Parts: sequence; structure tokens; C-alpha cells
Amino acid sequence: MPNADNPLLQAYDLPPFAQIQARHFSPALDRILAESRVQVADIIKTQTPFPTWDDLVLAMDEIHTRLEGFDSLLDLLTSARTGDEWTQASLDCTERLHDFQRSLRQHPELFQLYQRLADSQIARHFEPARKRVLEKILRHFRQNDQALTSRADLNALKRRIQGAQQLFLENLHKANNAWSKTFDDEAQLSGLPSAFKQQMARQARKAGRTGWLLTLSDESFGIVMGYADNRLLRQALYVAYSTRASDQGPQAGQFDNGEVLRQLLEDRHRYATSLGYANFAQMAIEPEQAESAEQVTTFLQGQLALHQSTFTRDTEQLKAFANQNGFGELQPWDYPYLTEKLRQQTAGISRHALSAWFPLESTFSQLLLIAKALFGVDFIERQDVATWHPEVRLFEVHEWGQVIGYLYFDPFDDANRNGYPNTTTLRNRRITAEGRPRHPIAILHGWLPRGSGAEPAVLDHLQLRILFHEFGHCLHHVLTRAAYRDVSGITDLSRDTSEFAGMLFEQWCFSKQCLVRVAKHYQTGAAMPDKVADQLLTFANTQASWETALLLRNALLDMELHRTHGDGRTVQQVFDQVNAQTGHLPVFANERWPNGLDYMVTGYAAKIYAYAWSKELAMAVFQRFKREGLFNAQTGRRLRETLFAPGDSRPLSESIAAFSGTPPIIAREGQAGGQGDGP
Repeated sequence: MPNADNPLLQAYDLPPFAQIQARHFSPALDRILAESRVQVADIIKTQTPFPTWDDLVLAMDEIHTRLEGFDSLLDLLTSARTGDEWTQASLDCTERLHDFQRSLRQHPELFQLYQRLADSQIARHFEPARKRVLEKILRHFRQNDQALTSRADLNALKRRIQGAQQLFLENLHKANNAWSKTFDDEAQLSGLPSAFKQQMARQARKAGRTGWLLTLSDESFGIVMGYADNRLLRQALYVAYSTRASDQGPQAGQFDNGEVLRQLLEDRHRYATSLGYANFAQMAIEPEQAESAEQVTTFLQGQLALHQSTFTRDTEQLKAFANQNGFGELQPWDYPYLTEKLRQQTAGISRHALSAWFPLESTFSQLLLIAKALFGVDFIERQDVATWHPEVRLFEVHEWGQVIGYLYFDPFDDANRNGYPNTTTLRNRRITAEGRPRHPIAILHGWLPRGSGAEPAVLDHLQLRILFHEFGHCLHHVLTRAAYRDVSGITDLSRDTSEFAGMLFEQWCFSKQCLVRVAKHYQTGAAMPDKVADQLLTFANTQASWETALLLRNALLDMELHRTHGDGRTVQQVFDQVNAQTGHLPVFANERWPNGLDYMVTGYAAKIYAYAWSKELAMAVFQRFKREGLFNAQTGRRLRETLFAPGDSRPLSESIAAFSGTPPIIAREGQAGGQGDGP
């Protein structure tokens, strides 16, 4: 294919999605790799006498940017588009691309050049952002160092880790798809929301069946556990979900992640220790804000201690409610159902009635206006530019009439794929060696349910929080003023820093003032009355401890598995002990929760704690908005300048201190620094 005909080899500001086909990727990668090898050789040759910032760091940055841009597009399109040609494009390119990127991170001559620059006299006078870039680059080299083991062994181990992570997800996906249940009697579905039953009916027709088809997904699990009056149905789904991809349950042994997870933990431990770390947790936490795995464990145990009284209160309240409603001994599949009933009784309104106030279209529009009020930026929708799917929307981010970034909004779930709400990026902000800015590109994947019939897509409070959370990530990415790729993008932040903006924006969802501003009834267009806002907050804050306990249990399990590997305990034994320590979440005897915990293989290994850690910091920062006004433009500008603009140019703790005037405090065991359940 002539290069002139390949859109991936042309200069562009936004990817030309309408022109890109699967067949373009492999020949484009051939060209990109060939040119990159020549450029790297030239950089090494010319920089060996005297390495400089522009001709080493920025020149290599051009190469890395091109490779990462290709990788991001490949991942986006092979995930969004189905068909053999897209599968083949991924097979043809992914390993070759990642092998070359790995070779650059392991290149001894490049390592020496970066080290010489960092040690040079001129580097002592670099601005903090440049010093931070060099620090991060050198850490990446050290974590790929070949001095302590052979290159072949280390690379083989890394490939095996990546293969195990992919196999874990594939097994989980197969286990989800293998389980389904068809209903011919609608009475068995009593209590389920009508929109969900309509979705079940569509799934049945798609599968060539009559009636209603229930599948095993996070959405199905949450809805059935919370709403189904049929106790046997709740039990069946709970057992299937909590034993997914394991040696137990209805699919026992078919897609078992037990050995996959055991070997993955062993390989991660070997990889970390081969590089001189005590364990994988120590290696994973090195670039984080936390100082050590032990500090994280102390923090999580302190959080458990802080919330124990709330756990006890909510359990007693729920059991009393169960007794009043004729329940005997409670089983794990009863707790979410009773929690939903108790919330509804306490608030005097149902989750379904509350969601009517948050149609997706107007809610997202209000979210953009909140960003404008706080940060002085406009989001201008572009309908003349093709995206990768008709439902995906593109917004230019404008400041003073100039484009400073782009936001793609990909709102809905996809029945053909396993997915979850997340934010990805296509480009980090950077200033080229010629002084030209390259604008950042963020993608908000909402993974929200579509509307049905005459009803538009509407959001319950959890989905509203998800939307705010992911939008916070997008703002963090597009509002930076950092000039260098390694410190400007959210994918280059430490995990506990990257989750901070998402957790911060969730806090607005617990504010009556914000809820009233955002809400608009999907049928009447009416604003939310104060009474309904009060009911919503009561609903959200009632029995909220179950979510807190689940997060802390997952974080402690993750940290223990990676910190104490090799102490003789199995994965299940660690889970059982952590669950007992948490003391709030009921389980049944054959539960195999770790086998379905996808956070373990999606970039959060030894870092799930970041959600709890960043939430503590976010709640502290939000106090200033509560004092000065939730939509105070001056406070918003201060937040942008101190926390978003620097990117990763400095530690999060320094940015928070600059915003708040005091250093951030993370609650530890024995301290009363937390704020209970709910913001």
C-alpha cells in the first residue's frame, strides 16, 4: 500500500476515523518502526559527545509520542470494531509494537545518555518539570534494567505476565457469557425495573428465545441483587457471579482463573525481586504518592478501624429491618435487596423515581456548564468531524477563543463487549522542540445504559457519580499546562494521583446545590424541588457502608497478595482472612471472589488502595469549595492552576498544599482523620 494512501502515516490533529481501516495498521507500523530505528540510531550518534535536552529528550519524545499514538488508536479501534480483519490487525501489530517500545526502555546506550544528562552541570539548573521528566525516564529504565538478570529471561517473564493478565480477562468474559437464565413467567421477575425487563426481553429475542433472558454481567448482578423479590433468583445469580471463573459454582472448572492468578502472582513477584525489590507491591508503589506498602496497609487498616462503628450500626439497622419484614436468617443475597428497601423507606422515594431527574443528555450539558463556571473553558461540539461510532460525540475545549484540547464522549455500553466506565487518552499535551503545542485528547467511556422506547437514558445516583468521576479525569487531562508528555497526561500520573480528580468531582454529587442545578425531569423539564434533593441525599447516605467495606476489602486483598506473596497462604486463604478482618461483608462457603476481580489485571495491581487514598485527599480539598462556594470561579481557577495545570510536574501532596495552604493529611491507624461513610 503506498504511504500516501495510508491515513495513519499522514499528519493530523484529530485521527481521521472515517478513513482508517484495519488494513492500514500493519503497513503503517512497518514504516513507523523502520523510521524510528533510524532516528534512534541518529540520536545516539549525535548525542554521545554531549547529551542535551532538546536533541535527546525532546527528540526521543517525538518517537515515543508517535508509537503511543499508534498504540492508542489500535487499542481503541480493535476494541470498538468487531470482525476478523480487526482481530488480525491487533495480532499483526500489538506484539511487534510493544516489543519495540520495550527495547527502547531497555536500551543501554539511551540509558547512559539520559543518566549523563541528569548528572550534568546544566541539569542542576533545569526547571522542576524537566527534572521530574528525567527522574521518571530513569526510573522506567531501572525497572527494565538488564544488569540483574538476562534480557531474554526478563522479557519472557514480562510476556508471561501480560499473557496471564489477558487470559484472566478472557476466562472472566467466557464465564460471564456461559451463564444465562431464561424466564417464561414474568411473575418470577417481580420487583425488577421495567427498563431492565425490556432489556432482558430484547436479549431473549436476540438469542432466538422467547420470554426474558438474564445474563451474568455487573449490571445484571447489581439490579437483580437490589430489586428482585424472587429470593431463589437472587441466590442463583449471586452464586454464579461470586464463583465466576473458578472451581466452584455452576461453571465449576470450565474457565478457572485459580491457577492463572496463582502463577501471575508468582511471576510478578519474580519480576520484582529480579530487579532488587522485596516484592511486587514495593515495585508498584515506588512511583506513587504513598511511601511504602507498609504505609498503605497501615492506612487501610486505619480506615477499617475508623468505619467499624458505622459498619456495626448499618448491620444492626438492616437486621432489625429484616426482622420487621419477616426475614429469618439472612444470606449474602439478601443484604443488597434489603438495603435497597431500607433506603427507599428511609428516603421516602425509590431509586427509579430519583433517576427520572437525571436524563443523560441534559445532565451532561450541565456538567459542561459547571466546568465552564469553575475553569473558564467552553466545550464546543463538533458535528462535522467523523468519530469511530455514530453515538460518539466530539467537543473542542476552548479558552479565550483558542482550542486547548479535545474531549470525545462515548456514552453507552455495548452488548458485544465486556467493558466498564473509564477514561482513556489519545494524546498528551506537549510543546514540541519548535515551540508548537500539541493539544491533549481525552475519551470518556461512560458505559451507561441506553434508553428504551420513549424513555431517554437516565442516571441513578451511582451512575451520576460515575459520570462526574470520569469527567474529572478528562478535565485533569485537558486542562493541564505541562509542556512535556511524560508529566502532562493522566496515564503518566501515579495511580493515587490520577484517581484524585475523579474522586474530587464525585463530591459535587453529594451536594444539594449541585443536584438541584444539574437535575431536570426527563418528562416535564422541571427543576428538582428541594424536597426531592433532600430525599436523594438521604437515599445515597443510607446504608452507604457496604460500598466502603467492599472497596477496603478489595484494596487489602490486593495489597496482601502482592506484599506477602510466598508466605505459604493460598489466594483463597488470604481472601478469607481479609474478609474476616473487614468484618462487614457476608460471603457463602464456596465464594471465589478473587477469581473475578478484574482490577488485578487492568493496571491496578497493588494499587486498588488508590481509590480510598485519593478519596481522603479529595474530601479534604473539597472543603474549600464548601466554604467558598461550589461554583466559585476564583476557587475553580485556583484548583486548575495548582492541581491540574502542573500535571505530574510535582508530587500531588505539593499541589494540594499549594491549593489548601496546608499539607494533605492521610488518616492512619489510631487517627480520627477520616469522615465516615459518604462525603
